[in-house]
Amino acid sequence: MLKRNDTARFDLLAYLEGLTTAEGVFEDRKGRARRRFTVELNGRSEAGALVVDENFVFDDGERQYRCWTLMRRTDNSFSGTCADSVGEARGRLADGVAYLESTLRLKVGSRQIAMDFDDAFYEAGPGLVLNRSYVSKWGIGLGRVLILFRKA
Repeated sequence: MLKRNDTARFDLLAYLEGLTTAEGVFEDRKGRARRRFTVELNGRSEAGALVVDENFVFDDGERQYRCWTLMRRTDNSFSGTCADSVGEARGRLADGVAYLESTLRLKVGSRQIAMDFDDAFYEAGPGLVLNRSYVSKWGIGLGRVLILFRKA
């Protein structure tokens, strides 16, 4: 039987420093896999912030780039912004998990649509982090994103 340690401190910002790779899938509200992707991340400290470059490649060949700037707060919380965020993302570090709430403008067809993301990041083993994100619009669930991150 695996022994759990829910009191261990998991620091998402420290984890994201350096090179990280990930694979993920977007599931619609019925649980059907609609889109798969890979991501290469590179996190670096700049002027007291963590800057994370994300390069996405989707199964249909589409590529997306996003650059997050994350700022650590003194109360186990953090905030973040990127070019397609609506306002500031709000995060908090808890025992064994990190939470992040954000609103992102994403391209859907020829339009940009603001969607809400409710993320939880779990340490899943040495060098592994599992991310589960519920996606919604106006409080209506659209689906979820599941991502497995690996340290390079």
